Amino acid sequence: MSNMPSPGSTKLDEKALRAELKSLRSQIPDQPTLNPIFAVAFNLSRRLESGEISFEDLKSLSTRLMDSACVHRALLLKEQIGVESEAATRKEFSNFVADYVTGKDDAAFEAFKARFARPRNGIVFTAHPTFGLSEALSNRIAEIAVSGNVQSIGLPHRPDPDLTLGYEHGRVQSAIRNLRDAYCNLLGDFFTTAHKTFGDRAFKTNPQLCTFASWVGYDLDGRTDIKWTFSFIIRLKEKMASLADIRQRFLALKDILGDDPEMVRLSRQVTGKLDLAIAAAEGHIKALEAVGKDGFTLSQAANIITQSDGHNLTSAEPILALLDQVVDTTRDIKSKTAVAEIAGLLRATGLGMSHIHVRVNAVQINNAFRAFVHESWTKNLTERQAMARIVEMINMAKPETVNFETLDLENATAIRQFALVAQIAKHIDRDTPIRYLIAECESPATILIAVYFAKLFGVSDIVDISPLFETPEALETGPRLVERLLAEKAYRDYVSKRGRLAVQTGYSDAGRFIGQIAAGLAHERLHHGLAEVVRKAKLKNVETLIFSTHGESMGRGAHPGPLRRRLRYVFPGESRWRFFRYDLPVKHETSFQGGDGYLYFANREFAQRALATVVMSGKDPGEGEDPFYQDTNLTLDFQLRLRDYQQELFAHPGYRALLGAFGANLLFKTGSRPVKRQGDHHSDRGDPARMRAIPNNAILQQFGYVANVVAGLGAAVGTERERFVDMAKKSQRLRPLIEMIARAKQMSSLNAVGANALIFDPGFWAQRASWAREPHLDSAFKFLAEQLLDDDRAQKIIGLAHYLRLDAIELHGILEEIGLEGGKIPDDHRMELDLLQAIRAALIMRIFILTAQLPRFTPTNEVTHAELVGKALSLEIPEVIKVMREAFPLRSTSKHDHAAFEESASYLPKGIDDYGRIETEILAPMEQAYEFVREIGTGISHHWGAFG
Repeated sequence: MSNMPSPGSTKLDEKALRAELKSLRSQIPDQPTLNPIFAVAFNLSRRLESGEISFEDLKSLSTRLMDSACVHRALLLKEQIGVESEAATRKEFSNFVADYVTGKDDAAFEAFKARFARPRNGIVFTAHPTFGLSEALSNRIAEIAVSGNVQSIGLPHRPDPDLTLGYEHGRVQSAIRNLRDAYCNLLGDFFTTAHKTFGDRAFKTNPQLCTFASWVGYDLDGRTDIKWTFSFIIRLKEKMASLADIRQRFLALKDILGDDPEMVRLSRQVTGKLDLAIAAAEGHIKALEAVGKDGFTLSQAANIITQSDGHNLTSAEPILALLDQVVDTTRDIKSKTAVAEIAGLLRATGLGMSHIHVRVNAVQINNAFRAFVHESWTKNLTERQAMARIVEMINMAKPETVNFETLDLENATAIRQFALVAQIAKHIDRDTPIRYLIAECESPATILIAVYFAKLFGVSDIVDISPLFETPEALETGPRLVERLLAEKAYRDYVSKRGRLAVQTGYSDAGRFIGQIAAGLAHERLHHGLAEVVRKAKLKNVETLIFSTHGESMGRGAHPGPLRRRLRYVFPGESRWRFFRYDLPVKHETSFQGGDGYLYFANREFAQRALATVVMSGKDPGEGEDPFYQDTNLTLDFQLRLRDYQQELFAHPGYRALLGAFGANLLFKTGSRPVKRQGDHHSDRGDPARMRAIPNNAILQQFGYVANVVAGLGAAVGTERERFVDMAKKSQRLRPLIEMIARAKQMSSLNAVGANALIFDPGFWAQRASWAREPHLDSAFKFLAEQLLDDDRAQKIIGLAHYLRLDAIELHGILEEIGLEGGKIPDDHRMELDLLQAIRAALIMRIFILTAQLPRFTPTNEVTHAELVGKALSLEIPEVIKVMREAFPLRSTSKHDHAAFEESASYLPKGIDDYGRIETEILAPMEQAYEFVREIGTGISHHWGAFG
């Protein structure tokens, strides 16, 4: 039920419309072809076109529904993060730390210190395009979540207008600032707890609770619009911000540190070094930003950066040494703890607000290498001979030096990123590790090439090269790829020196191709395989780092349940146990993607709870007796059958038609990444293999059925239904998988799929014309029917809905036997979602009707009238409006003074009024309706809890 007040027009009664939906739904058993959502949409459309209700009436009702969904999303977000109170969070975390205190003697202290000597978990902020909410709306959601009070939203449900990379970087830095505050708070709790047992020795533990990193501004996978200067400048800005943050935190302690002469001397040294380092960083930023202005050259900027004046800090060690002296000098426990917090933050982040990840893809690495070597043997890098040659190059490599000129001249993206890392290490921070992520990596040769370049540019001691496994094939063969790498001494030496073997896993491709549930299980099998490979390799003191980039659920971060369960979903206890039982160090990192992900860190309360949950998820696991891992035949058969079903679904013509019906035109642009057309023809738009994961998932949400989560359970269970249901009731691993399917099904509606499809049905428009109830629009209806006669979208999508309904019958039965609700009877929130779908369908009908009234014009080299109609019926409205306004420009509305012209005329051009009518009666209403169609899309995403 809506939580928001209901002012406005009484012509549209929300309760009455919901009651109508329920009533129509109850009639389906006697009228199997009845679609309640489409019936309500048609009724709204007819009332809108007759003038009985206005666009403003629909907008007012929709806004109330979207506000209600937004409030519900905020309250659900609070539950997902697990916020109760700051005191509860800090007490729980202190108890977690205390659990590792086993005594007071030296052995107990060393064991405690060792436990927290390395982080077991990490947080990574990515720039995935999920900035579907404006910053103001995101803040409003966080305010409602923290207060628990229902507030009026009072803001449009849409993204900010200019989604630049700089904007995204600003958003992530806001989240990181909150995370830094939270990290200091938890460090304070750590030291307080440890001090109770170990006294002042607690301040010698140098705990590493968690790492946090960002790739915003450093990710070049698939994009060419990020210049090296942008990345270098924002890293300088992050350095300056972090130094200023450390300085501010330290200055805030002035009163409690006292005025002892030695303390005053140390304090001045700390602030003095920080002031000089901040000034140096600021000078470097100004120099680079001035390049190209008033004749200022890159060489001049470079010379400013490279001058050796001793003020620029490239290591945190001088500051850390002074802070450690301050801790030793002060006798007050409160002062020691406060300074130790600052030192701990500096140790965790280095000379930046966070760690950073740079990212390229395997093609960029391989092409750069071919151009670099320029020999025929590089054509096929998978051959053993090629691998041997690469290893030989690694062994023979002598470090090259780079400067800003060579960095600027380098054309190969992958090489330029290594040169960038080298310059960052030389001039910004030489100690803090940098991750080098390689997407679409399916060959060990690619990793060896990266190792070669890292060694060539002298950064192999700070760079962790990490392949990304995200396709079904890569997830299956990933352990073998790592095993093949470890067979090469050059690679073993590299990871042994780094003390870390890094991999990245993703759901983007696997979640589309084999479904989210099967992808999740494939990830877990990858974890188990890696544990076995690392065990056999007998690497000493080498940590396995697994970075999970998510996308595993109904949307980026829309996991139905608390964060702690989401973390165990992507890295189950069994995965950690496979490493732990052989004493193999393992670290798991998890991503928070784009604007939706940053909501978890929208304020200090959220950040503190989220961080505590992430840190505590690294608790040493115990060996369980989960039947999921004992009855391996059943679980493997389940995974393979589910995978097969999803692959058949992926190939279904209706699936392609659904994704391509409107493409991404239902949605606002939600990120800075350039959007590439999937093809020049409408038939290419819905090709799932050519569509990125986020729009793929977002379109499924918008059509009302997340098939890549919900579908296939019946087929996967097969004839083992009784065994499976019994396991689902007992298994702590299987249960969350099924619960996610159940939650996704509660939100999904095949009636919504059908309603969106029927808009393309020529029969609907022909019938609407045949009854002559709307005579003023009969010609428009006939035109639409004729245009859609050869359009197969409706037929294919409805066929898909029938296919999915057969699966849903089995799904509901299985869920009921397990004891889970699958949304067979929609709750109030689902009814609100259905009503939003109906309103949007009515507005799309309006756009179609207006399309039928577009005047014909002389074909141009760019587009014909028929092509323009086709674009409009795919909701490519901005392009349609642009072309029409160029063809029929609206003249100036200023009135002419006819008396001022001495020459008389009896003729007055009629086209003036016609062009004005086209604008006011067709184009402006079309544009207005389209913008609100997209805003309703944001309202629909509120119900899912995330975008894509």
